[in-house]
Amino acid sequence: MDRISLLPEDLILKILSSVPTKFSVTTSLLSKRWCYLWKHVPKLLFYLGHSDSQRASRLVHTFLLLNKAPVLESMHLSLGQNGSSIDIDTWTRVAISRSVRNLLYFRFSATLRLPRSLYTCETLVTLTLIAAIIVDVPLTNICFPSLKALILLFVDFLSDEIVSSLLCGCPVLTELNVSRFSNARVKTFTVFVPSLQCLTIIDIKKGSQAQGDDVGFVIKAPSLNSLTIYSEFSWFCSLVKMPYLVKANVKLPHGDSKKFKGCLTSAKHLSLCLQPPLDPSHIGVFDQLVSLNLCTCSLDWCGLILRHTPKLRVLRFVLFRANVSPKIVNIIKKCRMSYGDSITQWEQTSSVPQCLISSLKTVEWIDYQGRESEKKTVMYFLKNSTQLKKVSIRSLASINLNEKHKMLLELASAQRISSECRLLFT
Repeated sequence: MDRISLLPEDLILKILSSVPTKFSVTTSLLSKRWCYLWKHVPKLLFYLGHSDSQRASRLVHTFLLLNKAPVLESMHLSLGQNGSSIDIDTWTRVAISRSVRNLLYFRFSATLRLPRSLYTCETLVTLTLIAAIIVDVPLTNICFPSLKALILLFVDFLSDEIVSSLLCGCPVLTELNVSRFSNARVKTFTVFVPSLQCLTIIDIKKGSQAQGDDVGFVIKAPSLNSLTIYSEFSWFCSLVKMPYLVKANVKLPHGDSKKFKGCLTSAKHLSLCLQPPLDPSHIGVFDQLVSLNLCTCSLDWCGLILRHTPKLRVLRFVLFRANVSPKIVNIIKKCRMSYGDSITQWEQTSSVPQCLISSLKTVEWIDYQGRESEKKTVMYFLKNSTQLKKVSIRSLASINLNEKHKMLLELASAQRISSECRLLFT
């Protein structure tokens, strides 16, 4: 501990900011130098959990009153079922008076009533709400002039209009992250934010209840450069053209391809899993696309989309995964059951997609099973991709060594038009 005491005060405060506040307070017992350091910590982390409610509230009150940091950089409140509305109101008002920049509330599926003053906080840069039902949100006079990031993880509101009003009050918002369950009260999640650059929407189906065709989202964010949509239950998705889009990951079980016409065509990196596949008349030309990930359940329209990607360099066949938890990934694996031994559309035509002749360098296949349609697809690339440098096949882990060896021999004996093409099989 003596060695830590020799560190610069700014560094010590950073260390204390990374632990729950009640632990940073205990460092006051270490030495005279540490006696008051905890009072200057700019980041406060309170975990009330299921502890004594009154005692926990007193701790938060006391620390907020004693804290002397010139600016409160962040306050995280993990409330459990504790923390009365009066307490939360008071703590939030104090944080706002201290020019708080980052706020996080974790409520464990209980209602959360935030003070009206929060909705006009001028200093707030990041607001995170987790596992709560937000009530008493004003429909007018919402203004977060500095808010850049809004994270809503399994948060519910009482109506669609509240979401629209909240987002309209964020004129400089650049990042929005939304996760929601299928039993949410908000049916149509509308994102109309001209300044938005990064959007993530994760929809998780909860229970077996069927969803109506009025459940979905509308996205009007023309400045987006990064888009992730993973939905298990939304029946519609409406997009506008996004000319600055660089990266998109889209998985929709009920995708209406007409809504996608021209909206994703500026992307350089794209991951797609759509059921049903895109209508040929609504695909558009992806003239900037260099990297494409296609879900293996979409194998039957791979040839179709390749005819609209003239500059494609890397093509991956992979079970679609968004940046979500392992539990969600396990749910996504059900996608594997939705495709059989379909025949790819390019086998019915004589012309070869332009990208196979002029640009495609790498083909990868994750969780290859050696089905007839998979084998024919790989062989098609080996036979027709004149610029191909590498074909990398990673077989499904559950397949035994004898079967893997047989798959390797089948592919290794296939015709290759590119003399520089290497076949890697694992």
